[in-house]
Amino acid sequence: MNQNIVGAFATAATGLFIAFVNFVLSKKVLVKAPEKYSLITVARQIIQVGFLAAVYFVGTSTGFADPIYLLVGAVIGMTLPMIYFTKKLLLVNELMANKVKENENEKGDEADG
Repeated sequence: MNQNIVGAFATAATGLFIAFVNFVLSKKVLVKAPEKYSLITVARQIIQVGFLAAVYFVGTSTGFADPIYLLVGAVIGMTLPMIYFTKKLLLVNELMANKVKENENEKGDEADG
């Protein structure tokens, strides 16, 4: 039983790291090239599904802990932090939108000549 709990916490910590990596990737794309943000969502899904598949296969092949505990830990580790990270991405998006509006207002005030 203790191995199941330790395995769940280990995969939850790794899932937290995966969520952070996904946040950093999303933020960089959102700041530098927001029109390509839809592509990063595909990459994020590939990373997450790949991590879950790796957890399952490592869990079944090593026999260290029950794969269900490992998968639950991984899913919780990736999902719960995304509430916080999504809020941060929304703030970044809002800041970027405000900058675009300011630039449009500055251009609109110039006299055509």
